[in-house]
Amino acid sequence: MYSSMNELFEIAFNSASEGLVVVDSSSEIILVNKRLLELFGYQKEELIGQRIEKLVPMPKRSSHVGYRDQYMDNPHSRPMGKTGMYLEGERKDGVVFPIEVSLNYFQMNDSRYVMGLVTDITKRVEMELELKKAQDNLEKLNEELETLVVKRTRALEESQVLYQSIASNFPDGVINVVDQNMVCIFVDGMGLEKQGLKKSELKGKIYLDRFNDQTKLILENAFKRVVNGESQICFIENADQYYEVHFVSIPSSSRQRKRYLVVERNVTKQKLIEIEQAKALQKEKELGEMKSRFVSMASHEFRTPLSAILSSSSLIEKYDKTEQQENRLKHTSRIKSSVGNLTDILNDFLSFEKLNENKVEVSHEKLNMCELVQYAVEELESHRKNNQRIEFIKGEKPCVIYSDAKILKNVLLNLLSNGLKYSGNEGVVNVDFEISNGTLFLSVADNGIGIPDKDQKHLFERFHRAENVSNIQGTGLGLNIVKKYTELLGGKISFESELDKGTTFYIEIPTNE
Repeated sequence: MYSSMNELFEIAFNSASEGLVVVDSSSEIILVNKRLLELFGYQKEELIGQRIEKLVPMPKRSSHVGYRDQYMDNPHSRPMGKTGMYLEGERKDGVVFPIEVSLNYFQMNDSRYVMGLVTDITKRVEMELELKKAQDNLEKLNEELETLVVKRTRALEESQVLYQSIASNFPDGVINVVDQNMVCIFVDGMGLEKQGLKKSELKGKIYLDRFNDQTKLILENAFKRVVNGESQICFIENADQYYEVHFVSIPSSSRQRKRYLVVERNVTKQKLIEIEQAKALQKEKELGEMKSRFVSMASHEFRTPLSAILSSSSLIEKYDKTEQQENRLKHTSRIKSSVGNLTDILNDFLSFEKLNENKVEVSHEKLNMCELVQYAVEELESHRKNNQRIEFIKGEKPCVIYSDAKILKNVLLNLLSNGLKYSGNEGVVNVDFEISNGTLFLSVADNGIGIPDKDQKHLFERFHRAENVSNIQGTGLGLNIVKKYTELLGGKISFESELDKGTTFYIEIPTNE
């Protein structure tokens, strides 16, 4: 039975997964298991009878004797990991490795023995070292991150101060800082108020959202190019104001998100000056063209009546006999007609020049429209061809209005003379008017050659003459002048015309009662 128990103990002792060693009271090794031999690389006979210090690293053996004697004087159970010390063992080949040791003592036959349970903790120590290294790295990264956050916060604060300083000194525009998605990181500037905007409502919003579709497209295309590394300038119109918009990429470190500076500079004053200059240049160009046409037209229109006057004057001299009076009257009538034509041309030129230079002043006064029409009819007596007549039926209609008599007379004379000019012998020109609801309705109708359809849309343009009047003298300014005079009086003009049947002009003018 005793032998069986011994065998069982030996089997259990050698089957343990941890190293086991038993020493006597003098610390000599009396028993080891297979696992301990594997851990330290010894054969059993190399350890039995040896001091326990044989398993301790050489530099620590002398100090270990003191610890061992102290324990023997006061033996007690000591679980693994309770020493608070970093323990090491030394293999036969001199390799030192970390171990954990738990101790227990027992008495047998009045002798004291100590059994040690030895565990190789190399892998655990390696893991702990790796964990410690990872923790150290993490702490270092945390410190670096904290430092970076402090720097970034300081840089952001400095950037905000810089942007605000720029914006506060930017008198008529807007400073924006946007990210790669065009989200506003910063927005400020004195121009926000002019656009009816508040910076608190724009920060964090898409920059393009405050513009119309056409402007969005311009800005978006410019931004795409600046993302590709280009600087961009574009011009936009927003809320009746003109802006020059600059896009610039802001340099940043690899850890910072990309930012872009968008500066809106109000250039409305400069733009309006450019527009006015363009208008002035266009007006100057038109004036040059007009002068050229004027010289060409005047040389032609003046030549005909002057030639008639010269030839008639020469022929009158030859009719010195009393019985030649009829011939003399014929030529004096021709001279009068030519002088009338010259007068009409000069009047057109003078009126056109005054209107074109805004020198015509409107003066409203009480006037009798019936008398004004009658005066115009009599004034054109010498302009009538054979058996032509101007018909005006006064009737019992009201005649008094408030308007500019001089301008109205010019309008009447121009329309009536046109009616006579473009009507044949025995032609009739009808003039009539009506005053109703504070408006003067005036009409002048003839039964002359009419206006071709393709010329009607150009009728009131200066220097325009219909294709069917090439043989009839005229400046092409009359109806342009009539239209401008009518508009000066706050009125409007229209017409109806049929080729070879005649034309009727309608004028509506407020009477200012």
